Amino acid sequence: MKSVSSQNLIQLKSLTIRQNTNSVFFSALPAEHCDLNSLVFISTKNMLETALVKKSRGFIVLEKIYSEVENLLSKDFFIATTPNIQWAMSEILFLFDKNKTHKALVHPTAIISPIAKIGKNVSVAPYAVIEDHVVIEDHVSIGAHTVIEHNSVIQENTEISAHVFVGSYCQIGKNCKLASHVAIGSDGFGFFTDKNFTHHKIAQIGIVVLEDNVELGAHCAIDRATLTETRIKSGSKFDNHCHVAHNCVIGENAAIAAGFIVAGSTTIGKNFMSSGNVGVLGHLKLTDNVILTARTGVMNSLEKSGIYGGFPAIEHKENLKILAVTSHLPKIKKQITQIMKHLGLEK
Repeated sequence: MKSVSSQNLIQLKSLTIRQNTNSVFFSALPAEHCDLNSLVFISTKNMLETALVKKSRGFIVLEKIYSEVENLLSKDFFIATTPNIQWAMSEILFLFDKNKTHKALVHPTAIISPIAKIGKNVSVAPYAVIEDHVVIEDHVSIGAHTVIEHNSVIQENTEISAHVFVGSYCQIGKNCKLASHVAIGSDGFGFFTDKNFTHHKIAQIGIVVLEDNVELGAHCAIDRATLTETRIKSGSKFDNHCHVAHNCVIGENAAIAAGFIVAGSTTIGKNFMSSGNVGVLGHLKLTDNVILTARTGVMNSLEKSGIYGGFPAIEHKENLKILAVTSHLPKIKKQITQIMKHLGLEK
C-alpha cells in the first residue's frame, strides 16, 4: 500500500499549510468514500461535513471557502488550503499513484540490439524490441511488446506503455508519456493515383518529433512526414484515439480531446484546445489560442484567435445562433409553404 505523509505535502507549491499534524495518508478519496486514513479535497461546506461524518482527518480546502468552514476544523486535523483544487490534485495524486513502480530491470525476453545505447535506470518489460542504433536515455520505461525501430531516440524520464510502436529515426523528448497502442512514425497517407485509378505508394521518408512533456492517450497515431518531419511541440496533451497526419505541426501546450483528426501539412499554433470528434482539413494554418468546440469541422485557415464551432467552422457565438434557429426550421418550412400557396406560387 502506498502512503503519503504530511511531510511530503508541505513542499508542494499549490498548498498553504494551515496545520500540520505529522499525519500519514493511505488514500485520496471523495468525501462520500473517505475514511480515517484518507486525504480529502474540499471545495464546499457540504463536502467537509460529509467527510467529517466519515472521520477523515486530512483536508485540502479551497481557499475561498476556508473562512466559512474554519470553525468546523479540529486541531487534530492536517489542514492545507489551495487557490485551485485541480492544481493541488495535479501535485498530490501523483504521490498516491500505485501504477508508478519504475524498476531498473531489463526482462530476459526483451530483444535489445547490442549496438543500441541504453542509459542508466532503464526499465524494459517482457518481449519489447529495441533495434540497432536506438538511443534510450536515463530513467526511461519501455512497456511489454513495444517496438522501438532503428536509429530512434527516447530522451530521459519518458514512459512508454505496452504495445507502442516508435518508427525508425523518430525522436521522443524528455518527460513524455505514451499510452498503450500509440503509433509514432507510421507511414503518412501518400499515394499517386494514375488514369486507371490505380494507387501508387509514395514513400514516406521523413520522421516524427515529439518535444518535451508531450502526452499521448491510447491508440493515437502520429504519421511520419513525406520528406521532413511531423512535429508535436512541448507540453501538448492528447486524449485517446487522435490522429495527426504527415507533415503537420501542433504548437506548444495543445490540449486535445478524443477523436481529433487533422489532415496533412496543417500547422496549428500554440495553446490550441479541441473538444471531442473534431476534424481539421489539410494544408491549413490555425493561429495561436484557437479553441474548437465538439464536432467542429475546420475547412479554412483560422487567422483570428478565439472559439469556433460548427461545420464549416465559424465563430462560436454565430454558430450558437444558427443552432438556435435550426430547431425552428420545420415550422418555418410549413409557414413558407402556406405563404407560397396563398400567393399562388407553389409548383
